[in-house]
Amino acid sequence: MTSNAASPAPEREPGDHRPGSRPVPTSTSPIGVADSLTIRSEAAAAVGSELLAGGMASYRVKVAMSRTARALGLDSFTSIVTYTDITATATLNGRYRTRITQPKHVGVDVDRLYRTQRYVESLPPRGATAADVFEALARINARGSLYSRPVNALAAGIACAAFAFLNQAGLIEILAVLLAATVGQAVRRVFQLRQWNHLLVTVIAAVVTASLYLTVVGIPAQLGWIGPGNLGGFMASVLFLVPGFPMITGILDLVRSDFSAGMARLTYAAMIILGAAASIWTVSVAAGVETHPATPLGLPFELELPLRALATFIGVLGFAIIFNSPWKIAVAAATVSTVANSLRFLMTEGGIPVQLATLAATVLVGVAAYVIARIKHVPRISISVPAVVIMIPGYAMYSGFAMLNAGELAGSVLLLQEAVQTVLAAAFGLALAHLATSPAWRRVHQPT
Repeated sequence: MTSNAASPAPEREPGDHRPGSRPVPTSTSPIGVADSLTIRSEAAAAVGSELLAGGMASYRVKVAMSRTARALGLDSFTSIVTYTDITATATLNGRYRTRITQPKHVGVDVDRLYRTQRYVESLPPRGATAADVFEALARINARGSLYSRPVNALAAGIACAAFAFLNQAGLIEILAVLLAATVGQAVRRVFQLRQWNHLLVTVIAAVVTASLYLTVVGIPAQLGWIGPGNLGGFMASVLFLVPGFPMITGILDLVRSDFSAGMARLTYAAMIILGAAASIWTVSVAAGVETHPATPLGLPFELELPLRALATFIGVLGFAIIFNSPWKIAVAAATVSTVANSLRFLMTEGGIPVQLATLAATVLVGVAAYVIARIKHVPRISISVPAVVIMIPGYAMYSGFAMLNAGELAGSVLLLQEAVQTVLAAAFGLALAHLATSPAWRRVHQPT
């Protein structure tokens, strides 16, 4: 959808055409006028659409579009970015044009973010053409996923199995989580590629995963090899459904006063979490399974610390692969998270509240992500969000929801309060790191 408002001057002016430019047909300009205001504004908006579709926070989308607009010779490019659409006004030689852009599909694709940002950074200050921008974006889109469906599904299984260990699950439960989460992600991926409704896909994947997990652990539980309804593995099996990217970027948007984007992302995240929690709770009730807190494994501290570090590295690496991260970004995110989450574990073992420990750990993640982003020229968000996802208290979220449904109001409120405070601490830790390292974040202004 587009709307045009302009002075009586014609759409094409002598200054609109530059040597080497060529007509570019678009959805709103099927004939195509070389480097017209229409074409240039659509090219700048297309860059923002690519980043928004890949999960980028709204401020970075605005910065990328403004930089592209300047390279294309536009006088200004002012935009409002929400979770699902972009409204932007471009000006050139006293004329202006306002358009609305909506990505076909909004999700998480780190490789798309990385390559689009690198392309924007390579643009000259002036002299770029719209045709070049569209061709570059077409090449990025043509790459597809870096990992096959089996690899994507196995990565989810391995990541959730690592989470299960962190939640004090035993070996049998970890193996059950590996199988259930792998199958669940495979089912989820099938419907994602068909672009089904996100909430419906989440419900289907949660039901399949939870049912398979309970089926696999049913026999060992009957034999007494494991405790019945152990939450350490049951909850971990569906953690691949937690919408970490929109949850964290939504709070970052709010810190930047991008309220329309932030509230939309957080509403989406809450909807997905509630859908997943309701689904697995329903499965547990239908199966007659009474969930119980996980029994601590009782490992010696000098053994538990390195094992938790290893589980953190494996878990974050798996989630980075689910996010379609290039290998070097995935390894960097896993390494940063291993250090930060180990520090967080040491702090909680020392009696520091989990919220404060999470805040300190995510500040470290944010600063490390800044350093890596500057050296390797990768999006900060591609390092920081996967590294922080492992600190989101999915176990407490589900336990609070289950206790609320069981009528245990006081206990559920305490768990949900802890979960919300931990999520806020994680996001605010990243925000503090942004404020400390980015002058643009410390100033109240919008890119133009």
